[in-house]
Amino acid sequence: MMRASAGVAVAMGLMAVSGAVAQEQASFPPSLDRGPLLSWLQRETDILPERVVAVTPQSITSVVSTFPAGGGQGPRVVIRAEALAPETYARTGSLSWHVSLNADCPGHRVRLGETTGYPQRNLLGERRILREADTEWRVPEAGTALDFAWRAACDAGFQGPFQTRSMKVVQADGAMATAAPASAPAPAPAAGAAEPPKASARPAPAKADPKPAVPKPAATPPVTAQSVTAQSATAAKRTGGPVAQIGSVTSDADARGLLRALGSRIGGRATWVEKAEVGGRTWFRAVVGGFGDSADANRFCAELKAAGRACLVRAGKSG
Repeated sequence: MMRASAGVAVAMGLMAVSGAVAQEQASFPPSLDRGPLLSWLQRETDILPERVVAVTPQSITSVVSTFPAGGGQGPRVVIRAEALAPETYARTGSLSWHVSLNADCPGHRVRLGETTGYPQRNLLGERRILREADTEWRVPEAGTALDFAWRAACDAGFQGPFQTRSMKVVQADGAMATAAPASAPAPAPAAGAAEPPKASARPAPAKADPKPAVPKPAATPPVTAQSVTAQSATAAKRTGGPVAQIGSVTSDADARGLLRALGSRIGGRATWVEKAEVGGRTWFRAVVGGFGDSADANRFCAELKAAGRACLVRAGKSG
């Protein structure tokens, strides 16, 4: 009995240490002012600023995809979020999460699906259920993140915080990441960490036009779907060199559109679309490869970020 108790204590201690290390290594924005937050968003995530629908002290939320109303059903959006504060990670054990949201536009109501969290940025790592799906409709409180999510789904004129002159921070985060994961205990908050703000409403955000306008560079031959496919054959032979991920979306066509939008910036490098199953959903990652080393890949991403585009350097998958 004593040995079993000791084993449990050691295991719990290791989990706490692991959580503390992950929290220490995670990067959080120095402030929620527009400039520092935008710089952090482009450096640490593959979220496009124009897809962000709400910023709270706890998280930043964006739209992944929108499914229009049809067949007697209202519109549905898939939204994802990234933790903005250490206490959010300490409470949930997740740095990122995603959830689908059904909207009743005439009734000003929403219903959330299952909220799935991940211990790493950009929906990476082992998935955890943060919150079970709603069984009933709920009315979002005005001015909360959940209210912005409903507006993004139902109001064609909705604009996110980075699409307006003055970025507004919403104080109520909503129910998306308020619960600790059921599958494992959340790590203890770091010493001296502030108590997380109380959520007064429910879930978080979405956006009216989730498919960003794709600027087409003048006098530049665009990358076609055929060329992306052809280059993927070369990419498949790669064995783990650095790559630049410029977006993660829910359709192959959207991912190829992100690559086409790069135009001459690709500079003859290989491009391809990676298909990934995350949390029971299919994602398509737009990837650029063929870099000499990490410094080369970082320079490429720095140029994209300077132009207001998302870019994330990571290790390539073995082919």
